Amino acid sequence: MALDLDVTWIHGARDCRQSRDPLIQTHQADDTTYIFRQSKCANFEAPFMYLLIGATHSLLLDTGAAVPRGSLPIRSTVDRILARHTVGRRPLQLIVAHSHAHADHAAGDAQFARRPHTEIVTSLSEIQTRFGIDEWPDGIGSLDLGERVLTIIPIPGHEDRHIAIHDGNTRVMLTGDTFYPGLLVVNHWPAYRASARRLAAFARSQDVTWCLGAHVEMPRSGQVFVPPTTFQPDEHPLQMSSDDLFQWADACERLDEAATGRHTFASFVIDIR
Repeated sequence: MALDLDVTWIHGARDCRQSRDPLIQTHQADDTTYIFRQSKCANFEAPFMYLLIGATHSLLLDTGAAVPRGSLPIRSTVDRILARHTVGRRPLQLIVAHSHAHADHAAGDAQFARRPHTEIVTSLSEIQTRFGIDEWPDGIGSLDLGERVLTIIPIPGHEDRHIAIHDGNTRVMLTGDTFYPGLLVVNHWPAYRASARRLAAFARSQDVTWCLGAHVEMPRSGQVFVPPTTFQPDEHPLQMSSDDLFQWADACERLDEAATGRHTFASFVIDIR
């Protein structure tokens, strides 16, 4: 099932005092797949979050970044959507997980702490247990949402607990901060390089149409990283193709094992620290 990814994402304002953007933009990509983007005027990181709904369970991947005042309405947004999918039947079990553990992807966790029918997966041991990953990072796990099976792939390097998720129903791979159009910060190069190999090998063995990451930090023309800003017009599309993924993995392979610094490519910049 192909996702509708023809969407103009909220991208901030020259003067955020005049912005009328919602704190969260909600895009329904198909009947059971929702993509959220946080306002850049609320937090320049403007992360993307994903809600995948199955017959018995739903998965929320990431809960957003902190906002200056109050809180991001991520729980109320998720609750409204799930209410429409539970009319006349038992509530869906909600699993809250993260692409990785950095604060701009987990600020809304506390909102789900006492929510009924909810499980929050955070620690490495919880990730391995819940998704059935016997060996980290070389094992592969899965999550059955009910008529929708997800594959969970460990991809450390940006952060130690980073995962990618492949949805067999939509043929989409969620890649978090490891791969997206922007500055790809590498905190452990050998692990990141191995993760690139792992993702590329998986994508060659499975049908992957799009990779959806957690940020956009490039203009549509590519070739340059956009520094942190609250206004980012004419953005690169969120979606990256499997060909883009293979080019990224090849770039990681061609860089020396001892490489450091920034390396710019058409639609991403690898920043090895």
